[in-house]
Amino acid sequence: MVLIYIIKNRGDKMKWLKYFTIALFFFISLVFIFTLSRGDTFVNFGFSYAISKGQIPYKDFNMVISPFGPILYSIGLLLCKNIIVYYLEQAILLTVMIYYVEKLINKKWILFLLCLIIPYPVAFVSVIYPGYNFLILLLFIMFIYYFKKDNNYLLGILLGLIFCTKQTIGIVLFIPTIYYLFKDRKKFKEMTIGYLIPIFVLLIYLLITGSLYNFIDLCFLGLLDFNNSNSGIDIFYFILFILGLIYIIYKTIKDKKNILMYYVLLFSSVVLPIIDYYHVSLFLIIVVLFIIKDLTINNKLYKYIYLFIGLICIIWSYISVKFLDPLTITNYNNFSLVINTKDYSDTSKKLLKYTDGLDKEVIFFMRGSENYFYKIINNKKLNYFDLPNYGNYGYNGVNKMIKKINKKHNVYFVIDKELVVNENDNQQYIKELGQEVIKKSELVKTIELYEIYYKK
Repeated sequence: MVLIYIIKNRGDKMKWLKYFTIALFFFISLVFIFTLSRGDTFVNFGFSYAISKGQIPYKDFNMVISPFGPILYSIGLLLCKNIIVYYLEQAILLTVMIYYVEKLINKKWILFLLCLIIPYPVAFVSVIYPGYNFLILLLFIMFIYYFKKDNNYLLGILLGLIFCTKQTIGIVLFIPTIYYLFKDRKKFKEMTIGYLIPIFVLLIYLLITGSLYNFIDLCFLGLLDFNNSNSGIDIFYFILFILGLIYIIYKTIKDKKNILMYYVLLFSSVVLPIIDYYHVSLFLIIVVLFIIKDLTINNKLYKYIYLFIGLICIIWSYISVKFLDPLTITNYNNFSLVINTKDYSDTSKKLLKYTDGLDKEVIFFMRGSENYFYKIINNKKLNYFDLPNYGNYGYNGVNKMIKKINKKHNVYFVIDKELVVNENDNQQYIKELGQEVIKKSELVKTIELYEIYYKK
């Protein structure tokens, strides 16, 4: 009987085995193979870590995105605060994305996966790392799949969830829905109701936690400051963005009556205001999805696609180990299997040893990813000092933080002096705050690139 059951259900078992293999592949890729492409992963992990410890975003720590993503990822961290759990969650979500991609382009999904892990010259692989931008991609791919399923409420909910993930993109992507106000009022009504459902839940959450004003200040009023200070343009990726945009415009003109293409066109807004490898890759991977959808692939080529996936993983791992600085794997509290250069690992251990011996409050005031890293290692709660980036403090944010610094006494500040003296106008770190700390404090210790100041 058991044998008969296995034979009858072998198709389902093979399907589950396939998705398990995909999830395992993504997990290994996140932790080991492409880990040096992790970007803002530590910051995004920090948001979810803080929420899992009972902290309230916008009130207890600064965050300029809607909270759906951090809250979603915090669920697994309720069981274990380690970043490995965070990567496990991401591997599952990536597998869900591949599931929907397969629904859209059938067995050509493997070609999409191949493009997804390309690290150079287009850094598509940066898209696989957890955070709000990946969730926007996942939700939008789901939106594309369900667009022709005639479930208007679900389409609206997906757009609403995008708003609850990143408010600006959620607003922009709702714009094509207005078309239905004049052509199909029933569809417009249903999509709008669906759109408002998750936003209403978000509003209730903000009211209950008393963080509504802080949310508006950080996520809307601070946008001008953010745009003025974070508007860098990478020329190479700008050219790629224009080429991708031209392709989508061509597809839209070719099929004017297909309203979906107008949503895709407006998805290009994810690149703003920072036109760099990460944001442009996020848009281009959607362009790639539509290109693959139109391709006809000979069945004999699929085995070579699997081969290329293996080659990319092997070659990139070899390049990372052979040509970059000597790498080491270190296990920290809440950060298992972290791959860094040996020099950075040694320096971080020295810094931790020194700061652990101080008898006053220590404020890590470096890059946000480093601040979060050191705070989480020490099981500390996050606060407004931990992400000192332009546009991350709401209206008149720099002056507000200078006042906070001046109110601090008998504390140590850890500064990365290179960030303070950096003349790059497009860097995200607020140099004025670092300069204020240096001006009002006394240098007591230097550990490699880090300087420790004591403010009386």
